[in-house]
Amino acid sequence: MKRIMSLIVAVVVIALLPQPGSAQSADQGLRGQFQAVIDGLNDNSFRRFHEAIDDEAFVGRVLGTRVIDEEARRAFAQSFPQTLESMYQAAFPSPRTEEEAAGAIIGTLVSFVEEGGQARAIVRFEGEGFRYSWHTYDLVRGRGGRVQIVDWFDYYQAAWFSQLAGDSLVRSLPGPASVASVLEMPRPTEGQLFQVGELFKAARDGNPRRFVQIHDGLEESLRQEPFIVKLNFQYWRMLRDPGRLRAAAEALAGTFPGDGQQALSLAEFYVQARRFDDAIVQFELLEDALGVEDGVIESLKATAAMGLGEFDRAQAFAVAATQAEPELELAWWTLLRTRTAAENYGGATEVLTELEDRFGHLLIPQTLRRDRFLKVLIDQQEYKDWRAARDAA
Repeated sequence: MKRIMSLIVAVVVIALLPQPGSAQSADQGLRGQFQAVIDGLNDNSFRRFHEAIDDEAFVGRVLGTRVIDEEARRAFAQSFPQTLESMYQAAFPSPRTEEEAAGAIIGTLVSFVEEGGQARAIVRFEGEGFRYSWHTYDLVRGRGGRVQIVDWFDYYQAAWFSQLAGDSLVRSLPGPASVASVLEMPRPTEGQLFQVGELFKAARDGNPRRFVQIHDGLEESLRQEPFIVKLNFQYWRMLRDPGRLRAAAEALAGTFPGDGQQALSLAEFYVQARRFDDAIVQFELLEDALGVEDGVIESLKATAAMGLGEFDRAQAFAVAATQAEPELELAWWTLLRTRTAAENYGGATEVLTELEDRFGHLLIPQTLRRDRFLKVLIDQQEYKDWRAARDAA
């Protein structure tokens, strides 16, 4: 039994790839309490996050998402309090370098809407190397007025966290009934259930050769199953196989056309493939799904537009980023780069002023010279006049 529990816990964490102290005061209100939860995460403490979750209710939510093997159900319920933190961390975009792995992941509360004891909060997480993820949290006012996290939608994994955990349990012990519960076809045959179960085992065991063998041998109707399409994309995104990932992304886009829940995954792929038009479309779908104008997303759209050589469009996106989040430094740097690329040097000096006054930078020639995109400013008369005026003030 211990071996099975260890296997299930490990599979859940891979698939999603307490400190002392008093509980958070209810006097702050839901927003203040939830901000304290995010502040705790940013300080590398998971205590407040875990305190905001009703373990029993959340486990029940997970186990209700699919038909799950009884052994997997028991093992998950018993291990949940100890493994929640590792499961949560494993769902973020994986680092690509040692430098990224060493950096912190910082959460920013970008939207909070409360009504009648319930709330929805959007949190943007940023890691080193411009790795981003967005979560939408469903919150309620629990006992004593304290904030309680019901569930959260993870846009990088494109699913509710409870669903991710339930799907992982299905893959840990993929019996016929469990496999059937994730397929949309009404009456799969025993042979089809066996094939998909073997695919899940290959993913669970980290066996790419076996995964390819089984996946490519599936009949077309099974390869087009939404669950399998998403699994195939996530598997090759994790392993970073360019050819396989390209085919998996095309299948994902074809299976979920215009779906904002898949947009972050596809946008990331399109940027890496330098398909910037497609990336902008996905970023816009992501914003629509979030229901907010996000400064980072607008900045990413601006960068993509620059990649297309569409500098007017890039500047418009960058301006929108600064208007959406005036205190977001990335937005101002993006606007500076777009205006410089468009040879709008007068506009660029306006942004230089913001960066110096708002964020405390000193943008002298020695500083600009270190940036290959901005060093062109040094020789522009607009910059020389601006610098002289700043130095004389």
